[in-house]
Amino acid sequence: MTPQHSDASSATLASATPGEPAGDHAFDIREFARTARGNLRDQLDLSGIAPGNLPVEVLRLVRTLRDLERATMQRMRNVLVTATHKDARVTAFLTTWAFEKFWIADALDAVLDAAGEERASTEFTAAPRRSLRERIERRGPVRRALAANMAGPALVDAHITTQLVDEWIGQTAYRKLGELASTLGSVVELVLDVKSRHIRFFTEEAQRRLTDSRRGRRLTRKELRRMAWPVGATELPSDERAAFEATVFGGASGPTERGRIASLIASLPGMQSVAPMVATRLAP
Repeated sequence: MTPQHSDASSATLASATPGEPAGDHAFDIREFARTARGNLRDQLDLSGIAPGNLPVEVLRLVRTLRDLERATMQRMRNVLVTATHKDARVTAFLTTWAFEKFWIADALDAVLDAAGEERASTEFTAAPRRSLRERIERRGPVRRALAANMAGPALVDAHITTQLVDEWIGQTAYRKLGELASTLGSVVELVLDVKSRHIRFFTEEAQRRLTDSRRGRRLTRKELRRMAWPVGATELPSDERAAFEATVFGGASGPTERGRIASLIASLPGMQSVAPMVATRLAP
């Protein structure tokens, strides 16, 4: 079902932060909701794409990124059974964020259509990785809710920060996609433009929340240490996940890209100690 994001729903979002003093936050949630980016197909330049002219590794990366964008609603389900659902500013943002990510996934489907490719991969069907270290990522919403009750409101800080790190990883992946296929340059530029506001929000919130909360910093470090990257990777077939790691963070440029992610994480309050660990887990 296609998400709806009418003026009425935008008004609902705008009223989701009643009494919020003007100027408290640089990111304007009301403006974000009002100017949400919907169907992107009429803005895509697909003229350079034809059946057979995109390398297999490019098509594979497109599918993986599409699957990760499409998994947003499952991610929202897991987040909103926690204290995060009580934070009006965050939930107002997440509604529009999920709407925009739906249409990013649709734009990637348009790329596959233009390339004459099946949207669902029939070649890469290995089971997801099964790791004891990542087993917590497979908890259902009930178990997540029970664990979240123990963590309390500080879990919101962790959710914001892990999503920021995931956006940085996704940004790196899209840039790599543009490098691998120049014909996708305009598509990548459009997607990154939509995502730039997501990164601005998460950056502002993470900086503010981690600065203000010692407990939030401690819980966030714990979450970053245990997370599988990118967020949602635990549900990917193991061969697709390995291909993503090798394509985006492998090769000659891999150490540089992983180092850049580590530097961004280290710039967040109290996250210096976990930054190298996240970078290591991105390596193929």
